[in-house]
Amino acid sequence: MLSHQFLIAATGTSDTSAVISWFDTAWGTAVRAGFILLGGLLLWIIGRLVTRAIARSIEQGMPFSRKARRALERTNFTIPPIDSQELRLALARRAQRSNTIRAVLNSALAVVVLAVLVVMLLDLVGLPVAPLLASAGIVGVALGFGAQSLVKDLLAGLFMLVEDQYGVGDVVDLGAASGTVEEVGLRSTRLRSLDGTVWYVPNGEITAVGNRTKLWSRALIEVRLDYDTDLETARQAMLDAVAAARAADEAVDAAILADPEVPGIEAFDYDAVVVRLLAQVTPTSQWTVMRAVRHEMRRIFAERGIRMAVPDHTLYLDETHPAKRGAQGGESTS
Repeated sequence: MLSHQFLIAATGTSDTSAVISWFDTAWGTAVRAGFILLGGLLLWIIGRLVTRAIARSIEQGMPFSRKARRALERTNFTIPPIDSQELRLALARRAQRSNTIRAVLNSALAVVVLAVLVVMLLDLVGLPVAPLLASAGIVGVALGFGAQSLVKDLLAGLFMLVEDQYGVGDVVDLGAASGTVEEVGLRSTRLRSLDGTVWYVPNGEITAVGNRTKLWSRALIEVRLDYDTDLETARQAMLDAVAAARAADEAVDAAILADPEVPGIEAFDYDAVVVRLLAQVTPTSQWTVMRAVRHEMRRIFAERGIRMAVPDHTLYLDETHPAKRGAQGGESTS
C-alpha cells in the first residue's frame, strides 16, 4: 500500500493504474523466479545427497540384513578367510572408485540443474520455450548422426566407470598414451606421463587398458649374472638386499606386502644367466621399492664378490689373427 501511494503521488492519477499493474507484474515475476531458483537449489541439494549416498555405498558396500545373515549361517558353505592386506587394498580401491564416480555424477547434476533452470526462467519471462525445445531436439538428432564419435566416447566412458577399469591416481597404459590418471570423464580421460606431458585420450579410442596399480603391484628386478656365479649365493644376496632396503626405509618396508622370491633361472644368454626377483607391493610403490632394492643389491654384490655379466668379445684384425699368423708362418692349426 505504501509503495502504491508513493507511485500515485509521483506519477499522477492518469498513469497510476498502468504503473501499479507493471509493478504487480514485475513483483509476481520476481517472486516466481525466486521460487524457481529455490527449487533449483533444493534439486541441487537433493542430487548431491543422492550422489553422496551412491558414492558411500560404493566405498563401504551394502550391509547385510539380519535375514540374509541368518540365511548364510544356516548354509554349510565355508567362507575362506580374508587377508587383511587384500581387504585394505580393496577398500582403498573402492574409495578411489567412489571419488571418481562422485566427480562425474556431480558434473552431470550441475549440467541438468542448469539446463532446467534456464528453460524455466526463459518460459517465465515470456520467451517461447516449445519451439526452442523442438529446435534443440532436431539439432540433437542432427548432432547424433554427425557426432557419432562423441556418442561412442560417452558410452565407452559410462561402461568404463561401471566396470571400474581404472580411476583417478592409477598408472595406466591406454595404448596411445600412458601415465597417471588425473581426471576421468564420460568423454575423455586425462593422463600425465612421466615427463610431465598431459594427454587427453577420448574414451571411444581406448581399445585396451593396462592398469599397473589396481589393488596391488609387483616389483620386478632382473639381474644378468656371470656364468661362473654361484646361483644360490646370488639368490641369497638378492633376498638380503630386499631385507636391507626394508630396514633402511620404513616406507619401503610398509610398501612390501609379501615375502620376495627368486624363482630361479629365467633365461640363458650367450654371456649371462638371467635371474629375476619378484615382490608384491602396494599400488604405485613398485618403482620406489625397485630403486631402493637396486641400491642395496649393488652394495651387497660388491661386498660378496658377485660378478655381473659383462659382454666379452675379441676382435681379430688381419695379421693379428692367430690362425692367420700360423698359416703365414707354416704352423699347423690342428
